[in-house]
Amino acid sequence: MKERLTNNLGLKILSVVIAVFMWLIMVNVSNPLVSDSQEVTVDMINAEVLEKSNLTYEIIGKKTVTISYEVRIRDRYKISASDFYVYADLAEMYDVTGSVPVKIEVNDRNVKAMIEGTPIAKPGVVRVETEPLQKKRFYLTVNTIGQEEEGYVTGDVALNPEYVYVTGAESVIGQISSVGVELNVEGANSDMEGTTPVYFYDANGNKLNLAGEQADLNLTEVNYSMTVLKVKNLALDFQVDGKVADGYRFTGVECSKKSVDVEGLKSALASMSTLTIPKEYLSIDGATSDVQVDVDLKELLPDNITIAGDTDSVVHVTLKVEQLKKRTISYNVLNVKFEGERENYSYSFDADHVMLEIQGLEEDLDRLQANDIELSLDVTELGPGDHQAGFDIQLDDGYELVKYDPITVHVVIIQSLQEKHRQKAETSSKNTES
Repeated sequence: MKERLTNNLGLKILSVVIAVFMWLIMVNVSNPLVSDSQEVTVDMINAEVLEKSNLTYEIIGKKTVTISYEVRIRDRYKISASDFYVYADLAEMYDVTGSVPVKIEVNDRNVKAMIEGTPIAKPGVVRVETEPLQKKRFYLTVNTIGQEEEGYVTGDVALNPEYVYVTGAESVIGQISSVGVELNVEGANSDMEGTTPVYFYDANGNKLNLAGEQADLNLTEVNYSMTVLKVKNLALDFQVDGKVADGYRFTGVECSKKSVDVEGLKSALASMSTLTIPKEYLSIDGATSDVQVDVDLKELLPDNITIAGDTDSVVHVTLKVEQLKKRTISYNVLNVKFEGERENYSYSFDADHVMLEIQGLEEDLDRLQANDIELSLDVTELGPGDHQAGFDIQLDDGYELVKYDPITVHVVIIQSLQEKHRQKAETSSKNTES
């Protein structure tokens, strides 16, 4: 068998080549008709016929048809899908089945001459499904992307226009939760403006791709301008007014916030370092217990400055008021300092201790010791004899002397004492001699 196949191999190959060549000659001489086809997209026309009835449509199934035709074999390569215009006129739609006849036009006269007979479309109809048409107005939302430069935040955004109209099938419009724009604020530290595309969003805030689903916008871009504001932290300052009731003391301010972030133009914030809550809000007049006040900081800001972000602008302020207590301290009179004492006078008290009644906050009184107190007595005008002592007391500001028990100071001339001692000594000596 191998010998039969390889015997006269050259002649056998030559015969095959001659056969192919002869076939080509026969084909080109006879130029027979052959069947061919192209896949062409159907153009839907006269949609306004449905729109007048407040309807829209959707093609069911494929949006293309196969165009079959006959052409001479030598012209076959000259024909492409773009040579055919295939359309379906919605004005001819059969309402019962939703079928619209497909029609074919040949764009090129030369191509038309090459085709034998009439091209045929398969399928011959396009089926459509109609649905009520809806036109809905959406106010545009603004979504920012990125992070502003540190110390800055985005302010008001103006869109022109502020809303758009979306037209489409009810089922498509129903998918749209909002329509908005996205603004990139990465590194922003000054006002921004420009144009930006419009996007559809679902209820979860995800973008919707409705291309080809017959959701048409009356415009696809809008103009925007956005202010970028400086952020500054202001310490809160409190102006307290009034006087608490007798026996009580104002001990300070407690607040739910020590400071607040505000935003505004850099020039407007330049002169601000604190935010003062004025005395009109913070009165303790006649108070016998803590005073609770809620203050809305927005009311205290100039018109061109606002609270930054979504921070709650209301702060809770507590004006602390505590009742004063009394404590009795025993003070050793040896620690009393005499002021203006004379060299020839002697000073002494008729008791070892003086009892001091001191008023203050209970917590402060618990820490008070006798050595924290300094008593002094001005004896400049006191002559020999007994006198009611009138002390000066030195206490920290947190304490107040209420009263002290009466105590007598004895003032004696030292010479008189010495004379008495001398006379007593002489009398004693005489008695001894006798």
